[in-house]
Amino acid sequence: MAAEKTSRPTMAQVAKLAGVSPTTVSLVINDDPRAKSISEPTRDRVAEAVRSLGYRPNHAARGLRTQKSETLGFITDEIATAPFAGDTIRGAQDYSWKRNHLLTVLNTGGDPSMEEASIEMVLGRQVDGIIFGAMYTREVAPPRSLERTRAVLLNCYAPGSTYISVIPAEKEGGRTATQILLDAGHRRIGFINGLGTTYAAKERLKGYRQALRDNGVSYEPRLVRNGNYHSDSGHRHARELLTGENPPTALFCSSDRMAVGAYYAIMELGLSIPRDVSVVGYDNQLELAAYASPPMTTIQLPHYELGYTAARYLLEDAPSNGQGGGTVHEIECPAVIRDSVGPPPN
Repeated sequence: MAAEKTSRPTMAQVAKLAGVSPTTVSLVINDDPRAKSISEPTRDRVAEAVRSLGYRPNHAARGLRTQKSETLGFITDEIATAPFAGDTIRGAQDYSWKRNHLLTVLNTGGDPSMEEASIEMVLGRQVDGIIFGAMYTREVAPPRSLERTRAVLLNCYAPGSTYISVIPAEKEGGRTATQILLDAGHRRIGFINGLGTTYAAKERLKGYRQALRDNGVSYEPRLVRNGNYHSDSGHRHARELLTGENPPTALFCSSDRMAVGAYYAIMELGLSIPRDVSVVGYDNQLELAAYASPPMTTIQLPHYELGYTAARYLLEDAPSNGQGGGTVHEIECPAVIRDSVGPPPN
């Protein structure tokens, strides 16, 4: 015998069980601003009726009425596949869910044709807006098709455009890292930076120089090296700096990976951290920084906060069709203090 087909609970049934009107149910379950005038006991009755009946709103039907899909698009070049950037997606997802929106993530691999196709795909599904993100902070030329909806740029920026951009405060992060070492008493601080052409490297160098200047310490170009963000360059540059004339007593490395390379170089030279050399990293990759020996003081790249803030601006402040806006919002890169910094050796 065929199983009896059960009908989907309706809003009218919820209203009848709760002893209120369907309009009241609609206001409560949709978190409508007008629901503020509804008493708490009435809200509780509606919520209990929803739970009791197993009622679920028909989002497709609601979308036809409101012309809103309650879905956001998140289009990225490489964020979705990066091993340590999943928090960016989680942040965007958390805020989207907070506002009863789903998040659809598409990874383009940096292919412009895939980029355009992805935007067309989510626009065809009537998304309420798009987060357009980049793995590494950089200047971008937003696709023209992005102008057909609300959009926010994440970890990238477009000078002269009208889009809101959300990026990390890299200059301040570089200043904070250097200031930690200055506050510990160091005056000769080596800086193993990343690729000199990248936005992050340029901004972190500005922060390094600002901290030195603010503390009356002369900038010495020979104490600054450009690495590749990987441990091999951290190892090489740390050895060169520490075996040179008048070596630094501290190293600021522009990634935790390079800082790990510096750790190995320090160990190979028979020195210890932080007794002989202090080290500060950047990124706060937990599997590297927290479990280094000693645990590494570093600067946190705010992956989660970037995603969360981008979704918040998209749903609250982003203008439609790229009109207005044009503001760049920088998210703080806070210090994570561990055990790799001490006073300089006598």
